Amino acid sequence: MFFFASSLYAQDFVRIEVSGKLFAANDLEGVTIFNTSSKKGTIADFEGSFIIEVALNDVLEISALQYEANMVRVNQDVITTKQIRLFLVDKVNALNEVLLLPSQLSGNLLVDMKNAKVAKKMEMNFGNLSEMEFSEDAFTKVDNKIIKKDQLTDGLNIASISGLNKLINKPRKKRVLPKEKVSLEQILAAKYNPIFFIQNYKIPSPHVDDFIRFVVSNGLTESQLQEKEEFFLLEFFQKQSVEFLKQEYEKN
Repeated sequence: MFFFASSLYAQDFVRIEVSGKLFAANDLEGVTIFNTSSKKGTIADFEGSFIIEVALNDVLEISALQYEANMVRVNQDVITTKQIRLFLVDKVNALNEVLLLPSQLSGNLLVDMKNAKVAKKMEMNFGNLSEMEFSEDAFTKVDNKIIKKDQLTDGLNIASISGLNKLINKPRKKRVLPKEKVSLEQILAAKYNPIFFIQNYKIPSPHVDDFIRFVVSNGLTESQLQEKEEFFLLEFFQKQSVEFLKQEYEKN
């Protein structure tokens, strides 16, 4: 009975390795994920990914200076899928109320007006500027650009007579090359690597490109790829992945 009870106790606390992913609008590198049950933790990388050992009903504490602290309990879905996804909320840093008391003020208006000090008038006198002498500098010399424009060469302006000025100084048209249009598929593929779709949405590796084309054809817009829309974009990916996998299953 003693060995049987010990065996059951050990099975309840067998921990497994799970892959985690954090989602937030700002930087995710350095966010701490601490298992308060096992007293062990880890740190997320710049993409918000991390690996940690957990057991059923373990409590994870997620903390960072820029985000609200969060406590999450491990459920059976995490144990079954060996994956956990967490959404972080930005922390609003609010200062306590500060009362500013100006010095030398009593709060009585009549008294404060009486004690107010008046600054003396400051007078500046540079004397008579017309009597001062200034040395010549780069801005003193007169530069007549109109005379220089049609300046004679050896007494004869050949370029003006023959009309070469207009031909030589004729402005050239700049050649404007057409900008290559980047498709939404290319933008999406550059923003998220295939591992992102494989790990978070169970998309088979050979079908990642097909899934990208699928979400674009089902209404993905360029405005959804902005950083402030990332939460809605992830929800859109989740719904589209269900439809995509359903179609792939029906094909097979």
